[in-house]
Amino acid sequence: MSLNNDDIDRLVTTYREDFTPDVEQGLRRLRAEMTVVRPLPTRSRPTSRRRFLRFAAAVAVVVACVAVFFLQSDGRTHLSNPDQDLAIFTLPDGSSITLQQGATASYDPTTYNVSARDLELSGQAYFEVHPDAARPFLVQHGEGELRVTGTAFNLRTDGELMEVEVSEGAVMLEQHGKSMQVAANECGLIAPGQPMVHKPAPNLNHHAWRTGELKFDHTPIDEALTFLYDNWAIRCTWANDQACHYTVSGNYRGGDAGAVLADIAKLGGATLRALDATGKRYELSGPCTE
Repeated sequence: MSLNNDDIDRLVTTYREDFTPDVEQGLRRLRAEMTVVRPLPTRSRPTSRRRFLRFAAAVAVVVACVAVFFLQSDGRTHLSNPDQDLAIFTLPDGSSITLQQGATASYDPTTYNVSARDLELSGQAYFEVHPDAARPFLVQHGEGELRVTGTAFNLRTDGELMEVEVSEGAVMLEQHGKSMQVAANECGLIAPGQPMVHKPAPNLNHHAWRTGELKFDHTPIDEALTFLYDNWAIRCTWANDQACHYTVSGNYRGGDAGAVLADIAKLGGATLRALDATGKRYELSGPCTE
């Protein structure tokens, strides 16, 4: 059959007048033919080194809990971290304590959290203390006592020395009847026969053994070396007692104390030498660029 132009115009006109499209049916047909593509699920990733360290420490505690949490014949509960980088424990009141390798802590389970929360510490630890104004958290060591009601801080004991660096809230240090408040980003020190020391700690460098971070801003070299000893027991001395005096600036991450020490020496033009294979004893020598 052949159509001329008049026939085509007539058919088109009729189509436009009589046809009403079924939109809903068309959409149903379109949806039936569509393939929905959904993104694959992605694994969440840690957002900071501190979170990774806490996770690793928690795993270490699960593995080694039997070996490091025990009750001795003295009736006290003892917490110990003999060989992990760090180990986290939860205390009966809900507070947490993170022990550095080699550190120990103990408390009396029959009296803890009754009228107070008494704890003894040997070594270094980080505390997150559950708030409870009616039951103060107490740590006694040497000539001093630390008293808090709820906060977060790093506490180091070395011989008769006790040093606290606060990251949240505030703590009270007491020695021979005298009290001193240490607030967030501050450090307090009690040493035998010496008055209490209070100083700013804006970079929280005494937390470096746990966070893996050190920050120096025109910090005297001797002070920078002290942080390495306080955090990792790395002892670095000057050859022939001829110390150089220069300042150090820089941010260090990763917790590689040996690499930090090498960079500190380089900044002042000093020469670094390892005294043994332990990675704990070094010697610096000049001449230096001061």
